[in-house]
Amino acid sequence: MTLTLIVAVLVGMAAPVIQGWIWGVPFSLLSIATVLRSFVGSALTVLVIGLAALYALRTTSMDQAQIDRIASLVGGSVGLVLLLSSARRLRHVRGLSILCQRIQEEDARPTAAAALGRLLDRVRRTNEQRYIALVLMATGPLTQAGMWAEARDRLRSLNDDTLSEPQAVLRNQALATCELQFDEVEAAQHAIDRIERPAESSIEVWLVAIEALLMAVQGKPEKALAHLGGQEVDDNPSLRASHRLVHAHVLAERGDTEAALEELRSLRQEAGLAGLKRAMLPHGPASALAERLLNETDQSG
Repeated sequence: MTLTLIVAVLVGMAAPVIQGWIWGVPFSLLSIATVLRSFVGSALTVLVIGLAALYALRTTSMDQAQIDRIASLVGGSVGLVLLLSSARRLRHVRGLSILCQRIQEEDARPTAAAALGRLLDRVRRTNEQRYIALVLMATGPLTQAGMWAEARDRLRSLNDDTLSEPQAVLRNQALATCELQFDEVEAAQHAIDRIERPAESSIEVWLVAIEALLMAVQGKPEKALAHLGGQEVDDNPSLRASHRLVHAHVLAERGDTEAALEELRSLRQEAGLAGLKRAMLPHGPASALAERLLNETDQSG
C-alpha cells in the first residue's frame, strides 16, 4: 500500500511536466489550476488501479512484499499509459490554446511566443494541413497581442496550393488586415483580390469594410461611402468601429475636421485606444487627427 502511494505521488508530480512537453508548453507557462488538475488526476488514477491490483493479488498465495511491488508497478504503468494517451489527444490544439492565452500577458509573452513558434514549426514539418489550421487559429490571438509581424509572416508562409477555398478566404482576409498595419495598401488590396467574391456573408461584410477603408485612405471619399452602402452594424460593435474609421477618413478628406474628430472620439469610446490606433495605419486623411487624440490621451493620463 505504501509503495503504491509513493508511485502515485511520483507519477502525479511528473504528470504536468510530461503534459507540457507533449503539448509544447514550457512548465512555467502552465497555470496552477492545470498543474493541480494534472497532479491530482494522475495520482488518483495510479492509486485506484494500484489498490485494485493489490486487493486482487491478495487472493493469491504470493508474498506480501511481492504483492506490493507488483501492485505499484501495475498502477504506475497503467497510469503513465493513460496520461500519455490523454496528453497526446488534440495535443497541438491544447498547446496552441494555452500559448495563445499566455501571449496576451506581457510578462509571459516572450516565452510563450518562442514556444508558439517552435510548436508551429514542428507541426509544419510533419503535417501541412494541421499547420494551416493552427496558423489560422493563432492569427487572432497574435494580432490581439500586438504581434502583427509574427501573424503576417505565418499567414504569408501558407502555401496557396494546399489551401482549401474556405481556408484561402480566411487567410487572405486576415493577411489583408495585417498588411494594413504596416501601411502596405497595395499588398492588402492584392490579398483581397485573391478572394472569390461574393464570399460568405459574415466574411463579405468585413471585406467590404476593408475595401472601403482602402478607398478612404487613398482619397476617394465618395467611392468609399458608396461601397459601404447601407450595411447594418448596430449589432456588431467591431464592424461599427470599422465603419467609423472609414467615415473619419472621409470627413477628414472633405476638410470637416470637427466631424472627423467626433467620429474618432466615438471610436475611442467604443473600441478603446486600440480602436483609435487603427486610424494611424494605413496612413490616411484622419491619421494626423488620430495621433492628436492619442497624444491628448497620453498627456491627460
